[in-house]
Amino acid sequence: MIKIGLTGVYFEGAKEALIANVPEGYEIVFVNDKSEYDKLEDVQYVINRLAVDNEIFTAAKNLKFLQKWGAGFDDCDIQFAGEMGISVASCPGVNARPVAELALMHMLSTYRNLVAINRNLVKGIWPKSEFFGRSFMIEHKTVGIIGLGNIGKIVAKLTSALGANVIYYDIERQWAQEESFGYKFVDSMEELLKVADIVTVHCPLNTETRGLIGKKELEWMQPTSILINTARGPIVNEEALVEALENGIILGAGIDNFNVEPAPQDHPLLHLPNVSATAHAAGNTRDNDVNMVRYCYQNIVNFENGLPFNSERDWVNKQYMITSK
Repeated sequence: MIKIGLTGVYFEGAKEALIANVPEGYEIVFVNDKSEYDKLEDVQYVINRLAVDNEIFTAAKNLKFLQKWGAGFDDCDIQFAGEMGISVASCPGVNARPVAELALMHMLSTYRNLVAINRNLVKGIWPKSEFFGRSFMIEHKTVGIIGLGNIGKIVAKLTSALGANVIYYDIERQWAQEESFGYKFVDSMEELLKVADIVTVHCPLNTETRGLIGKKELEWMQPTSILINTARGPIVNEEALVEALENGIILGAGIDNFNVEPAPQDHPLLHLPNVSATAHAAGNTRDNDVNMVRYCYQNIVNFENGLPFNSERDWVNKQYMITSK
């Protein structure tokens, strides 16, 4: 029997889907934390949710392939894995829809001051008109998308449906999207930040994007603009963002990711009235968990049978692979 170790935190919907869809000839082993890494000794495959500890690679002595749950792999030492002969794959695009929907939620929440209004209501204050002067619609606004990939494309469609104009900045120009939907490519991020009413970040975290938006970039934005980040926390300089929010450099922000997670209770972004915050939950919905489970299992079955991954973009450490294991 081929064993698949399941490391990280899997909530009830995901657990049910993992158990219900396990491929024939395979068995699964839940590994809740480091204290149970001894269970990995004879597994050939791992599906990992949340950060990847390098000890996983050393504990799983027969490991051939690690499948990341989700699209991101910045929290995994893919070079270390490759040098041990272990392939690593991610799931690009599988959680694009829920992430895009949460980005839209943050736009609406920030524009309509949902958090501040709710806090007042809880205190017994009825703020019927207090926020009228700083409330806006998405219709007729310019949405600037940084990274028109799987998630960015859905965000573009959703905001377009609400009457927004879409501009984007990406290292690869998306000609087909421009021709089909009328999205406008801008030549620089500076232009996007200066023009957009809503700036939404949908690029991966890497050496080029770490600290991509800092003090200078925030000052390019308009005082009525909002920033949405459902990508990765370190893409945005948090200290600069707090300063911009406190001093009216920008109107507000919707944040799903932080530099340190879980974010400390006293983190300024959790207490500012013009911030809508969630806990790195954009890609997680019970209904989409089924899609993620099936995608992960299919990659494992394909790998076991010498077949290509679901997508050529899945294999993220091919360049580091050795064949000694």
